[in-house]
Amino acid sequence: MMMKSNVYRNLIFFILSFLIVAFSQPAWIGFLGIFAAIFGYSFFWLSICDVKSSKLKFLISFIYFFLVQSIWLSWMTSTKYQGSLIFIVYFFILSWFALQFGIISYIALKNKKVTFLKIFLVSAIWCTFEYSRLFFMCGFSFNQVGMALAHHHLPMQIATVFGIFGLSFYVIFVNLTAYKAFLEKSFKLISLWLILAIFPYVYGYLHEKIYEKKFASAETINVCLVQTALLPEQKVLTKNHFDDFISPIVQWARIINFINQQRFDNIDLIALPEAALPFGANDHFYPLKMVQNLFENKFGQDVLQKLPDLKAPFAKIYDDIWYVSNSFFAKTLSNIYNAKVVIGLDDVDEKLNQSYNSAFFFEKNIPTYERYEKQILVPMGEYIPFSYLADLALKKYGITSSFTPGLDAKIFSQKDAFALSICYEETYPNIMRKARLKGARCFVNLTNDAYFFKSKLFRQHFDHAKVRTVENGIPLVRACNSGVSAAVDSFGRVIAAIYEEDVAKALIVKVPLFSYKTIYTLFGDYLIITICVIIFFISFIKNRKKRLF
Repeated sequence: MMMKSNVYRNLIFFILSFLIVAFSQPAWIGFLGIFAAIFGYSFFWLSICDVKSSKLKFLISFIYFFLVQSIWLSWMTSTKYQGSLIFIVYFFILSWFALQFGIISYIALKNKKVTFLKIFLVSAIWCTFEYSRLFFMCGFSFNQVGMALAHHHLPMQIATVFGIFGLSFYVIFVNLTAYKAFLEKSFKLISLWLILAIFPYVYGYLHEKIYEKKFASAETINVCLVQTALLPEQKVLTKNHFDDFISPIVQWARIINFINQQRFDNIDLIALPEAALPFGANDHFYPLKMVQNLFENKFGQDVLQKLPDLKAPFAKIYDDIWYVSNSFFAKTLSNIYNAKVVIGLDDVDEKLNQSYNSAFFFEKNIPTYERYEKQILVPMGEYIPFSYLADLALKKYGITSSFTPGLDAKIFSQKDAFALSICYEETYPNIMRKARLKGARCFVNLTNDAYFFKSKLFRQHFDHAKVRTVENGIPLVRACNSGVSAAVDSFGRVIAAIYEEDVAKALIVKVPLFSYKTIYTLFGDYLIITICVIIFFISFIKNRKKRLF
């Protein structure tokens, strides 16, 4: 009878654990992250602690986390633009992450005795696994277990010291402490677990209180974020989708309408998404007369004085007719609004025979523009990782060549010190930290998540972006083709956002340029990884002594 009740108890633990952990990411049911972070995983370990076979424990752990990750990464099952090949990638990533979780569960549950050295060791192994994902194959920066603490800004503040991987270390550590407390039924252990559970919120509250007065008096800028909400076939002329295509001149007219509808007198920065328009920055596609008529209709005849000079890179003459480029439009907007303009566009360096996924920075006192080149490229979308995949890339995605990756972070506008990033670069802590070390006062991200439309990707992407602001104590503004276009302060608090991915509009928001130095910016991920290495060393010495004696 006792055995049967244990089976029921373990089954309840398993189901509860799965429901809590699988939906604990902020993009799903955010408040569940609180429970996942303090006991969600411990319930799973309790559900299988009575299983005698270590191999079976490993197998169950593998299946459990495979299923959890299948929900976390469900956006990867979107095949409309990716094709069925994405399922192979999806299965591989699920298996790889499940294998890692199986290993730490195997170590944690190898015998019923759970020492604090083992708790530290398992937490360190998991933290190292997650960190290594940034460098394995093409790198994968999504879905650390520490994201369970990212739903609310208070517990996120631990990231100012240890970063996202430190949050993951903490989640595993607290859950294993809960597991140990349940097994040993110790009042001291339960008290310790409760202190650990509450600590991130207390720390976060005190941390924000320290900077409260400085934040309130910080300089602000007015930012206009344009969300275009165009599907790939609407933005770029695609075979079998001619009826969906929107002319580029009409796309520019929409953008100008969105900005003008806000009726805001003073705009400091206008940000448009990654690959905001078809054609490159300097493809001279638009007849000048047509463009002049567009601006005249929107702003009156006097606006023609604010158009850039007809010279490279903005204009080119063919058969006695002037044509202008996307960069001509962006520079004109900068002149009209007396604002800085950031826009994502492709570009080609003909001398070097290289092309880039770029972000361009325009300012009234800059004769042309400054350019940032995306450093982290998407395999098969922006570059072909292996030569034997070239034929597949051409047939399936129409990709004939790869973009060239950028080499480093860049800072724009001496006064405001904007650091630009493109798309999922902002999910890489090491990339964003480099920009902060260069003196950035505000992160500006340009994104296009439309290739996984109607999935959870755009929300998960945004949740990761918020953690970067906390890690580096710096505000962030994002302009997305398909949500979430938003402004976030230096504590990861959302100031304003467009959460609907299919809403096309502009959002004007006042952003405090308050930033402060963090321990994470100073040491990066090296701090938590060094702690993990020290734990590995101590564990190795301890185990060696046991064998000797």
